Amino acid sequence: MLRRTGFACYRGGVAQEIEKAPLFPLPKGAILPGELLPLHIFEPRYRAMMQAVRDGDQLIAIGTLHPGNTHDVEGRPLISDIVGLGQLLRDEQNDDGTSDIVLHGIGRGRITQELPSAPFRTVRFDRQPITTDDHPAVTFRLRRQLLNGLASHMDQPIVFDVTARFDVGTLADRIASSLRLAASQRIAMMQAFSSEARVELLLNLLEDPRHGQRLIDLIPSLQDFSLSLPDAKDTSR
Repeated sequence: MLRRTGFACYRGGVAQEIEKAPLFPLPKGAILPGELLPLHIFEPRYRAMMQAVRDGDQLIAIGTLHPGNTHDVEGRPLISDIVGLGQLLRDEQNDDGTSDIVLHGIGRGRITQELPSAPFRTVRFDRQPITTDDHPAVTFRLRRQLLNGLASHMDQPIVFDVTARFDVGTLADRIASSLRLAASQRIAMMQAFSSEARVELLLNLLEDPRHGQRLIDLIPSLQDFSLSLPDAKDTSR
């Protein structure tokens, strides 16, 4: 049985760090951490990819094709260097050889190398840290920026703690994955590798009244809203 924690897969209680994965490029491809992405796999090369995924770490790197570069002579179109990492959550194999799968977004990676492979592509990547090692002053500033930005979209006063122990980038991802974003917005959010870039992009997205209303719907209580997570690791120290 496969158990998932962060970016490590556990088989038999032994951690196996993931540093490479099959690449699945899509014209409007994006998967955010915490997001579910359903896919229908039908091309022969991606059927072969799925067998490798099943036999391996059950991880797929979702790459975004550069506009206007969907085809080239080698069948390896250009993609953005930031990929979304999707863990295989559901895998239905059909009688005709196709598959219907669901991926669970577990993070991002920055491609460092494309490995020789056929018929599908495989990439090696640097994983985005689950928590940041920013200077405490930077962490505090980003927390205050994000929480103040969220509060500005509430129609009632809310209470929050700017010293609460949570990872800013993770919270920004969680909120973004819950919004009904257009494909281009989801791609932009996936490409935002740093916490600062994600916070800025999320607050810009919330300027859209539709996303602002969705945020209000996500907050169970407007009377006593606190993002204090006492069990979370404090990354500012």
